[in-house]
Amino acid sequence: MKPYDELSAAQQVRRQRRVALAALAAYRIDVTRVRLQAAHSNTVWRVDTADGEKLALRVGMRREDTATSIDAELAWLEAVAESDVAVVRPLRNRHGDLVTRAAAEGVPEVRDCVLFEWMPGRPLSAQITPERYRLLGATAAAMHDHAARFVPPPGFTPLVWDRVFYYPHEPVVWREQRLRRYVTAPRRTVIEEVVARADTELARLHRARPIVIHGDLHPDNVHVSRGRLIVFDFEDVMWGFPVQDIAITLFYERDRADYPALCAAFEAGYCTRRPWPVEYEGQLELLMAARTAMFINYVLRTERDPGPYVARATSRLRRFLRAHPGPSGP
Repeated sequence: MKPYDELSAAQQVRRQRRVALAALAAYRIDVTRVRLQAAHSNTVWRVDTADGEKLALRVGMRREDTATSIDAELAWLEAVAESDVAVVRPLRNRHGDLVTRAAAEGVPEVRDCVLFEWMPGRPLSAQITPERYRLLGATAAAMHDHAARFVPPPGFTPLVWDRVFYYPHEPVVWREQRLRRYVTAPRRTVIEEVVARADTELARLHRARPIVIHGDLHPDNVHVSRGRLIVFDFEDVMWGFPVQDIAITLFYERDRADYPALCAAFEAGYCTRRPWPVEYEGQLELLMAARTAMFINYVLRTERDPGPYVARATSRLRRFLRAHPGPSGP
């Protein structure tokens, strides 16, 4: 059998189907069909059962490739499921566990697998409107309300967004000499200033008591079904503050022509539940700049040709610095 690491990405995914089948044997369901639904950091498989039910099985990546805590993710997801926020619920296996650890020949390491209810509706990203962003703002506020009351169980150890590069095991490579062809001296100066300002702001925020935030609440992680929003993908759950969660949400649509209208609608929806948490002009933009710097580092690590992205992203950071010169803060 060909070693796993010598396979193409598509071949690796096909081989992971064996792990999916091994995991499904731990559930009290009669499986009739298993089809690939998505492949990114994890693989997600659509599962059809004999009684006509549709489910979704997530097969996790290698443990060395992730710094997230699946136990923290599922503990908070189960808690949120009991609130008025619509989420996709995880299902327990025949042993009563939310995580099924499964392995298969030819696939390295035991993988953490989770079976979820099927996600109804369509992605919010395919049907963005100000009215739906108003709903998204109200949904974010409801999650923050829940998080403010949440009592974490023992051993609850999510990520902590208290610095720009907050994944604990992710190498910070953007300063390395071998990447100077992409991170030129002028670009390095821009990134250094953004990282320094953002790290100062994140440290300031975390002098207060954080709450649990979703950490990746963007339109691809929300479905619209019959006029309501359903949230999923809680893998990046973290200790943070509402303003950080909002910065992540608004980060992804900031190049749209209707971005100002979407921001206004989101804020209006949020304020139906909670006070708007932005403390000063430029705070959201600084946190978005921090995320851009983090993505620059990620792309430099993972992409064969990171040049085009690094050029675009550092130009964006330069525009941020021009629009918000000098130290930011209340």
